[in-house]
Amino acid sequence: MALLALAHDWSQRSGISLLILTVNHNLRAEAAAEARQVADRTVALGHRHQTLVWDTPRSSQSAARRARYRLLARAARKAGASCLLTGHTFDDVVETALIRRRRGVRSNAIAGPAPVAPLPVWPEGRGLTLMRPLVRSKRQNLRAHLQSRAWDWADDPSNDKLEFERVRVRKFLNRHPKLAQLAASYVSDLQARRAQDLRTMAHTLNRVEVSADGLIRVTDIDLSDTLLRILARCASGGEQDARNHAISRLRNSLVQTGQRQTLGGAWFQRTTDGFLIGRDPSSQGGRQNRLFDGRYIQTPESPLPPRKDRAFLVRDTGPRDTQWQEIISERVQHIAACYQTPLVNPVQR
Repeated sequence: MALLALAHDWSQRSGISLLILTVNHNLRAEAAAEARQVADRTVALGHRHQTLVWDTPRSSQSAARRARYRLLARAARKAGASCLLTGHTFDDVVETALIRRRRGVRSNAIAGPAPVAPLPVWPEGRGLTLMRPLVRSKRQNLRAHLQSRAWDWADDPSNDKLEFERVRVRKFLNRHPKLAQLAASYVSDLQARRAQDLRTMAHTLNRVEVSADGLIRVTDIDLSDTLLRILARCASGGEQDARNHAISRLRNSLVQTGQRQTLGGAWFQRTTDGFLIGRDPSSQGGRQNRLFDGRYIQTPESPLPPRKDRAFLVRDTGPRDTQWQEIISERVQHIAACYQTPLVNPVQR
């Protein structure tokens, strides 16, 4: 509701129209009424609203997240939208950081989700940008903002279910306010450092070369594990990331020119000045509508070279005919553009 209020103010200033999407996960009886509450508020503000329903609900937060983003991606694409705003708060980021820290993550990546990123489903999310404008805003400030406007909101009862790790962390922080304050300060610093890391990664991604047949070439030996994971995801045409320790092992094992190793649906080959990266043939997907394996889009202009003229390492991982164009470079460039977005706090500014 706070995101709706702030987005409405922004739309009034910018003249940009909004489509408000509410996901009913079909996991609680109250969800339908809460969606209607949002719809009523939205219509009163003069915007369009649509409720999206998850038809195959499962009591799993990770499954609900994936389903939610797929529903949102399809609705956004159908509406012709390019950006999707979600209401992740600074408190969400702190909780995520502690969860990741507990699992052994020590990099700046524990600072929760990036403020701006590609939608985390593929290929449904192709070209769609996910923006989290509230990741530096605290829940108490958002509630105060709603109270100042005399707006009501709904509290999700699943936020009190102790079987979820996030809920246990949240309640622990509520019981230990001094520790919560230290964690907030720590995460705020991490967010600033991570923002700088993302800008550096964007600079490197902008130098990545993708040939017409879909072969990735990067002339930088000292790539971070995060960048290698991103390039593996793009080369594979999928959405799942390889595990951190697996990426580290791969990078440390490829020390001689010509050495090759597969990971996460992709293969890496060391060159004299960097890496060649392509699709692992053993795990290749198939055609989906106008897309092939999440890496090529069908086009009558036939920019894809004939099979005999393609690089040997990707010759057998693309479409047989030439009526296709690679979209790997588009995906890499989209990630780079997202990572160059600065941090803001719309509640304070």
